[in-house]
Amino acid sequence: MTDVDRARLARELHDGIAQDLVGVGYSLDLLLANPETSMGARTQIRALRFTVTELIDKVRREIYFLRQPSTVSLTENIKNAAQEECGNLELHLSFEEISSDISSELSYEIQRIAREVLRNIATHAQAHVVSITLQNNGKMIELYIADDGIGGAVASDQRYGLQGISDRAKAINGVVEIESDNSGTRISLRLPIAQYAHE
Repeated sequence: MTDVDRARLARELHDGIAQDLVGVGYSLDLLLANPETSMGARTQIRALRFTVTELIDKVRREIYFLRQPSTVSLTENIKNAAQEECGNLELHLSFEEISSDISSELSYEIQRIAREVLRNIATHAQAHVVSITLQNNGKMIELYIADDGIGGAVASDQRYGLQGISDRAKAINGVVEIESDNSGTRISLRLPIAQYAHE
């Protein structure tokens, strides 16, 4: 995905879904402010309002991410994602420099996968430590993210959104492996880079 494509998608999200969600939020606020709204209904509306607020924040983060130029390196983008999503946790980072020959399409997809994994950790894992390793042997990029949280992450569990991560990796011929138990969750991503290298 080129910078132009990302900018276009960011505009569409901002002018479409983001504005629609803001409108829904305002409507819920009006219902909460209505003195005729029952206490039982207020409880349900308030919970729904919190959900809408979280969705607005998520869409805004995606818009911000889409607007970042592709000139920022893959390693720098993942470091930024780690700080933004898990900055309150202990971070152990080990990054190899990734060749600039890698296409912006592959770099973008790796960033998206890494950010989603980190977001899931921050939201669900109850972790204290997160380790991220990024390696490149010239033929394969390997991304490894581990946490010391409560585990329980499986690809079919929509709470973690891991099925979406697996689907995104599969679309670029990558392989995701997930190990999760009461000592934490370990997610590895392996991607061949030859087909995505610049000519």
